[in-house]
Formats: sequence, C-alpha cells, structure tokens
Amino acid sequence: MASPAITAAQFEATGLTLNRGGKRIWEDASWSIHGYTALLGANGAGKSSTLNMLAGQLSPDAGSLVFRVQGEEVAGDAWMRQVTLAAPWLALPSHLTLSQAVAFHSMFRTPREGSLSWGNLIQASGLSVHQEAPMHAWSSGQKQRLHLALALGTESPVVLLDEPASNLDTQGIEWLHDVIPQVAAVSTLVVASNDPAKEAPGQPALLEV
Repeated sequence: MASPAITAAQFEATGLTLNRGGKRIWEDASWSIHGYTALLGANGAGKSSTLNMLAGQLSPDAGSLVFRVQGEEVAGDAWMRQVTLAAPWLALPSHLTLSQAVAFHSMFRTPREGSLSWGNLIQASGLSVHQEAPMHAWSSGQKQRLHLALALGTESPVVLLDEPASNLDTQGIEWLHDVIPQVAAVSTLVVASNDPAKEAPGQPALLEV
C-alpha cells in the first residue's frame, strides 16, 4: 500500500461482507487501507457505500472492519469523530452564508493550521461569493469548493472524498491536485473515483470494489 501517513491511521477488513440495496458489494473480502488510497469502481459498484462504511455510518453484514489510529483501535462511538467526509450526497444547511457555514462546521471540528486552514483553502480554491448570499443561491461548483475546503482543512487522521472533482472547473481541479498531496502527507486520504487521473493524482495505493 502507500507510504504510511504521519497519523498512521489504518483500516483492516477481514472476511468482510457488505450488502446494500439488495446488491453484494464485498463478499468475504480482506484488505487494508493505510495512507493515500484510490477506491476504484464503476458507477454503482459500491464506492459510496464503502466510504460510508469507512466513515462509521454503515456496518459490515459479516466479518470485521477495524479502525486504528497510532496503533490504537478506535471505539465505535468515537469512530465518526476521527473521520472527515466530503461527498456529493452530503450538504451543509442551504440557508447558511459562507461565514455561517464555516462557523457551523467549527462547532464540531477543528481546523488545520497554515496553508491547509479553512480560510486559506477557501481562498486558494477560487471560491468567491457575496458575503450575504445563502448557499442555496450558489452554483454547484461553489458549493463543492466549500465542502472540499472544509473536509481537507479539518484536523483529522482520515479524510474521505467521494468523486471530489464533481462540479469543479479546470481551475478547481488544478487546486484539488495541489492540495491532495499536502493532505495525503499528514492524513490517511481515501478518494473514491472512476477517474483516478482526474481525482486521485500521484501514486495512491489502489483498492477496487
């Protein structure tokens, strides 16, 4: 797999079976994720469900999935506090303005420092909206920039991204390619994609659904 991230966060699946919506996604599978990883698969293969499982929002139907940080197993009730997730199917309350959205997120999570802080990432992403404009008035690309900036800029041992280039223009994708290696150097980063060259640049480890 990829070189260990500084946080040494790891997922270990043993004999894992996962079913979702009548479809079998994993059957008696054993694999590990440690460091920068691209989760590959065609549309509908189960990438999003697998990310949900890694985020602690789904449980395997059989077998086990163990999550460790610095060698210590993370308890189920603490799992979701150790993972940050950005996905097209997740959204902040749409009535919030930019500053309100950041303030809301900060009620639950802690920002990184330096170039990976929320403020610096938002600025670098090219996000530009009127300070009083609620998110329901933003474009899909503007919303995606904010969701990614908040996820990538959250102090977390694990960051999960589901098709992060969705709704991004060329500038946004270039920004994403610049930030991903920085985050992968300090957190275990898992990117679900059917286009790894576009959404998981560099040399991630590969896990195929």
